[in-house]
Amino acid sequence: MTKATSKYKRAKIRSKARSPKRAKSSRTWNLSIVAILVVGALLIAFTVKDNKSASAVSPKVGEHWHAFLGVDICGTWLSDAPEFENQAGSDTLRAGIHSHGDGIMHTHPFANGESGNNAVVGTFLEYGGWSADTNALSLWDSVKHTNEDKCSALGDKKAIVQWTTGYPNKEWSGKPLSGSPADYKYHDGEIVAIYFLPKGADLPKPPNADAALANISDIGGAAPGAGASGSSGVSGASGATGTTGTTGASGASGATTTP
Repeated sequence: MTKATSKYKRAKIRSKARSPKRAKSSRTWNLSIVAILVVGALLIAFTVKDNKSASAVSPKVGEHWHAFLGVDICGTWLSDAPEFENQAGSDTLRAGIHSHGDGIMHTHPFANGESGNNAVVGTFLEYGGWSADTNALSLWDSVKHTNEDKCSALGDKKAIVQWTTGYPNKEWSGKPLSGSPADYKYHDGEIVAIYFLPKGADLPKPPNADAALANISDIGGAAPGAGASGSSGVSGASGATGTTGTTGASGASGATTTP
């Protein structure tokens, strides 16, 4: 065998040995590209679906809801939340959930981020520069109230964050609801009350809630849902059911009550 022939055979053998590796590498690359495209398409599809679902839930962009928010700290009701129409810390970002200083959470969303299931008490509080959860309140009285802090006005009894809901001109249950008040998706014409009181204390109805919802300045009268009939609340949980009233928004939340 000549040297040239031998060199040719060796090159041919090396070529055959390398070819399967290159083919395998190429197939792996192609499969990776296909997988990325499939995942991307699925993510886009889910995003579109979620956006459509969000836009189908009231309050939708362009709709106008009203709900009252009252806060009782150690037996004294805070004044109504101060007026604001821009998001806290911004001179330009409009707040689709805002206050006119009348105790009402005025809700007419400008974007999906504040509409539908995002129209919760926490969004109103965040836009105003405040916060609330199961453990503490930081509101417009500029004092942080943390569970187990004492209420001097109530004989130094320890207090905790509690909350409940109801409707104007309806019997007030006063039963504390579970979870964070910030997560609650309120209804048109509803009353939301947050308390920092000793456990087991009475949870009274905010004294000016009915009047506020009956005289909403920016629509010239009561909210469409004021005094509305009660209906089912949050899916999967049980709660107080409102009594029949005039046609309007949903009744009391389906959140579970604490013992």
